Amino acid sequence: MTAAPLLPGPPGAVPPGGPGFRDPLTRTLLAHDGYTTPALEAIVDAELSVRVVCQHDTSAAGLPGTVLDALRLSGQDRVLVRRSRLVHGELTVSLNYVVAAHGRARTYGVDDLGSPIGRSLMSRGVAQRRRILRTGLARWPDGRLCAARAYVLLLDQPLCYIRETFNPGVVSPEHDPGLDEGPDWHDEPDSRRAEPD
Repeated sequence: MTAAPLLPGPPGAVPPGGPGFRDPLTRTLLAHDGYTTPALEAIVDAELSVRVVCQHDTSAAGLPGTVLDALRLSGQDRVLVRRSRLVHGELTVSLNYVVAAHGRARTYGVDDLGSPIGRSLMSRGVAQRRRILRTGLARWPDGRLCAARAYVLLLDQPLCYIRETFNPGVVSPEHDPGLDEGPDWHDEPDSRRAEPD
């Protein structure tokens, strides 16, 4: 597999580095603007595979403005919504929530059920970069706090919005007391109603 180059961010752009997290590995992972799968594989010292939990095509109308704006979409557009897990055997290393413009998702293989998105793009030799929108805390399915980040994957234009939530047994969520513990990222269709005016 040939790695595609990562395009540099805009001049002077400094990604948020997971400030408030105590573990340097967590801070590095959250600030990392490269491929997540190889970074997580290095942490667990094993190859990861993707398990797509659900994937469907829907109207963008129900999405919060933050996601629509990040992807430069309107409510009339169609989107692909994908929920997946990166796993090694029975160990879930990350949970991923993805929203992509429908046509671009198909063109660039975001809809490939058998491959992590980054790996699919690397295999196509597609140059890309990530614009990190937020790092912070979220909730793992069992209720524990965990580290998370959201970013837009960019080609010549935004391809997809991705929120990655990391298993707290793999990526430490230990944080300073001042770090916001708000687990709602307001990026899912049902969070639109919860957005402040």
